Amino acid sequence: MKYPSLRRFLPKSHKLSVKSLRSMLGRYNEVILKPVVGSGGIGIIKVSKLRDKKYNVHTLNATKTVTGKQLIPVLRKLKGKRPFLIQNCIPLAKVNDSLVDFRYIVQRKNGDRNWVITGKHGKIGKQGSIVTNLQQGANVSTVKEALQQSNIKDVKKTMSDLEYLSLTASKGFTREFKSQNIWGYDLGVDAKGRVWMIEANCTPLVGGFRYLKNKKMYKRIRKYQAYNRKHK
Repeated sequence: MKYPSLRRFLPKSHKLSVKSLRSMLGRYNEVILKPVVGSGGIGIIKVSKLRDKKYNVHTLNATKTVTGKQLIPVLRKLKGKRPFLIQNCIPLAKVNDSLVDFRYIVQRKNGDRNWVITGKHGKIGKQGSIVTNLQQGANVSTVKEALQQSNIKDVKKTMSDLEYLSLTASKGFTREFKSQNIWGYDLGVDAKGRVWMIEANCTPLVGGFRYLKNKKMYKRIRKYQAYNRKHK
């Protein structure tokens, strides 16, 4: 939020509270609630407005319709005492009715100021799922293949924007996290081709790269990690 060059890529984001929930639902038809600390898509909730002051509450395994009076008690039970964020739900691009987003790994060698994209792949979610995490049944593809199969029109521009966002974010974060040498980004592209920052991970999982036919990126990521362990 501090950098104008990055701010435009962020969904509207707030700490979850009764006030922020009401405000966001007054502004958007769908919102996403997610744990501040979490992984694998576990705990993520989508709330969708319906007619007659009713709402669909989507979790990983179920969808429940509730009234306006029931909504807050139901959400409190689902989230427990964990702190959550609330964001507007990005209408992600789709491949055969399945949501798609992208994992980018950006690294640098210890002592080096230059950031490099060492890996990138698409994640095509399980049909009907509200998340695209591999742990929840998503499939891996190359970025280009995922975009070409999707409803995105300008594949070349979208790929350029994804690269710009991942590198620009890494450079910006260097001012706050001076010793960090790897970032993993989950990046979204909406139906109009606009790129969004979904999440930045300081200890990203890279196992998805093993599922690509070409293992070159996986080996490159591991090579950077080995170098940095050796040259602390």
